[in-house]
Amino acid sequence: MRLLAGILALAFTFSSESPRLPPTIPSSGLRVVVLERNDHDPAEWEAIRQAGANVVATLRPPSRETDELAGAAGLTYLAFFTTDEIPIFARDASRIGEARSERNLAGFYYWDARVVEGFTTPEVQKQAYSTLKLLFPDKLVLHPMRLDPIAWDPDFLDGYFRPEFTDLVTPYFYPVGTTGLGNAQETDAWPELIGGLLSVLESRIPADKGLLPVLQGFEQQGYPVSSHFLAQQLAVYRRYWPNLPNAAVYAWRMSLPDSAPLIEIAGRPDLEAGVCNLFRGLSRRSTCPSGRVVSWR
Repeated sequence: MRLLAGILALAFTFSSESPRLPPTIPSSGLRVVVLERNDHDPAEWEAIRQAGANVVATLRPPSRETDELAGAAGLTYLAFFTTDEIPIFARDASRIGEARSERNLAGFYYWDARVVEGFTTPEVQKQAYSTLKLLFPDKLVLHPMRLDPIAWDPDFLDGYFRPEFTDLVTPYFYPVGTTGLGNAQETDAWPELIGGLLSVLESRIPADKGLLPVLQGFEQQGYPVSSHFLAQQLAVYRRYWPNLPNAAVYAWRMSLPDSAPLIEIAGRPDLEAGVCNLFRGLSRRSTCPSGRVVSWR
């Protein structure tokens, strides 16, 4: 118990400047699909693999069952923790040992469920990131970075953006639908909006820090999107990071009530084709068949 307590104390004071092993990132980049529900259905994992992904982001902590599902589909996965769950996990030697034995665990992402989305304090980010990196130094640890507060909170970046507490800066803003910055159709000027947010963010990201943009793959009822919508979003990011090799897509299946006016990617051939086209454009190693192209709707 004293040894474990010492490890935890060190984790909470672990400096961002301490040497670390580089996280394991495929040479072909990260092609991530977010799967929030039905995440233990082998058919879902196989469909995601066929769409060209190499990583699945789940909404659960690491588990042997998820590891086996990922391996059977030829994928790896990102596990999820809230910042409250991380210290509980870090005190459980058996769970740590099980996670370390997994062969398909690519890493973790985290956020603080007690605060407004995107406003995890730097202190909480540091504690969460340092704990996970101490326990799993070669795994990815990611903190999703909400973009829209840049436009309406002049203190947001100074107060909350800390790229040292994520292995890849992971920005997200879903531009078509009823957004935090107004309503927009796919034909509206949302690329200029995202570009403006990224232009402010770019100078704050260290030159050696990678990027994993999270793109909108779903459709909101009344705001249709085409199969080219994902590629259009990536093109905006590549204005600032021309050689960007990574992308994440939200979301294959979503943790939403049936009455919610959002349409998941799964079961929509046109949206699935958009994912396929995006990942095939990112890497020749994408498993998406070259013929899966759906034109504008």
